[in-house]
Amino acid sequence: MRSRRRSNCSKGRCEGISLRVRIGYGLIALAGTAVALTGCTVNGPTPDAAPATSVPTTKNSSLNLPQRPRELAVAGKQDTEICNWLRSDQKRSVQVGGSGRPVPKNGNNYNGCAFLGEAGNAQFGVALRVVPEGINSFMHKVNSSPESETAYEINGFGAVQGQLAGGESLGCDVFVDAAEGQTLWINMMLQTPGGMNNQQMCDRAKQAAEAAVTTLQSS
Repeated sequence: MRSRRRSNCSKGRCEGISLRVRIGYGLIALAGTAVALTGCTVNGPTPDAAPATSVPTTKNSSLNLPQRPRELAVAGKQDTEICNWLRSDQKRSVQVGGSGRPVPKNGNNYNGCAFLGEAGNAQFGVALRVVPEGINSFMHKVNSSPESETAYEINGFGAVQGQLAGGESLGCDVFVDAAEGQTLWINMMLQTPGGMNNQQMCDRAKQAAEAAVTTLQSS
């Protein structure tokens, strides 16, 4: 998918884009205060660090994702419900632990649940969020690097993978076309600088997305 940058944006759109960065900092802050989730010590930047400024990216065409095989029941779900979307065996596979906890909310945020994990020497956070907006509309607000964007299917549902433009080393996101007007957002944030490469981070995000969609399909 190709993108073109704008020099300005509406207040609502800018807030939506800066939210993506705030969620990343929220996960890092969570890692410092919720060590009990995994039983490991995670060091990250100060929780009060100011989010980076983003410039919106506008997609020039539809995502052309496949038709959904069904509607996933994600609309209106609360944080505690979302924490159940990764089963015990799936958490072991993704290498995250604990029962999860609500992602810190700063302003107009989305409901979600965050887990902490580690793979070898790499420590990371994975958050599942429900965005009450269709994927085509929401992806117009996401400031992802065009080179990182990949579309694929997860159990028949269309999904788009991307990394924050200018912050590719920080993590990877997967957005799933879960239902009409609803997007499932999986955000993987690396806590250990250089602990994973881009492919490994995006594989981890996709694995978490596959697990959540599988759970939702069985419910």
